[in-house]
Amino acid sequence: MAGVSPGTIDRVIHNRGDVSEITRRKVQEILSKSDYHPDILARALTSKKTYLFSVIMPVSDNGNDFWQVPLAGIDKAFAEIKRFNIKIKTYLFDQFNRDSFAAKAFDLLSDHPDGILFAPVFLPESMKFIHECKLRNIPVTLFNSNLEEANADSFIGQDAMQSGYLAGRLMEYGLKGASDVLIINLAARKDNYNHIIKRETGFRNYFNEHSSAEIRLHTIDTNHSSDKKLINELDTSFQNLLVKGIFVTNSRVFKVVQYLQNNGISDIHLIGYDLLPPNVDALKNNVIKFLISQRSAEQAYKGIISLFNMVIVKSRVNQVQFMPIEIITKENIDYYDYNYKLK
Repeated sequence: MAGVSPGTIDRVIHNRGDVSEITRRKVQEILSKSDYHPDILARALTSKKTYLFSVIMPVSDNGNDFWQVPLAGIDKAFAEIKRFNIKIKTYLFDQFNRDSFAAKAFDLLSDHPDGILFAPVFLPESMKFIHECKLRNIPVTLFNSNLEEANADSFIGQDAMQSGYLAGRLMEYGLKGASDVLIINLAARKDNYNHIIKRETGFRNYFNEHSSAEIRLHTIDTNHSSDKKLINELDTSFQNLLVKGIFVTNSRVFKVVQYLQNNGISDIHLIGYDLLPPNVDALKNNVIKFLISQRSAEQAYKGIISLFNMVIVKSRVNQVQFMPIEIITKENIDYYDYNYKLK
């Protein structure tokens, strides 16, 4: 159409090489009229460049497979994009050890990744890590917990505040008359987990706005490294309070289930998170009344795909991508895929 060689067209498209101004204008006019756009995916397929996406997240600890589940989503995403010369490397740190995170973060940056999927835990260290990634122009996608002040490239997960607010409404449904409700944060340090703080805040906000003085809220913060403190706190609560409801702000709700069953306690309106096998069993047995699903495997999957779109496709992604807040009961649990393949 332009009457010039393919090489000349290539130089105009990529703005390189010597091309006369008359020819450049002629080619650009034809490109505009024909609505030409380069096929970026085809270009990536033929490219010899290899891309590295790095994942940094906690390792599963004994008794809780929560951090195993996102790996299934990462594997699914990798299967879809590996043909574009993409490799994925995972760095797992101890969520109770700051030094472990610092060491893994240093190893990750030493590998010079093209994009990072990150599940933040330690707040100051996570902020510093994201800042360092920005200095190196490495896009970062967060999942599971958002750090708004870090201004990462994208976040995929639940609106933690609204999730806690919803849990408050679900709790109120199961209470009658004067009640004490326990909010249990099963984490080494609550201030390390931004989403846990927001869930508790949302839960309290609901009762501040809707409930009467008959419902009294009590917070229990306990170090997961030992079950002894949890047991002691629950013993004290059941001895001194009229406990009718318990809200566990993460997936470790099965720890409370164990306590209730060991002590023959029933008729507690128990709410927690995530479709882990022990949680599902307790839901089906009516010990847990509601589980809130986070779809952690899908979070990780979408996180990798967001990196792919930013790095390979060169397209913009939404900075905040909220996942649905799903209410799971024993009546609908069998319609959810909770049997994730665990490594």
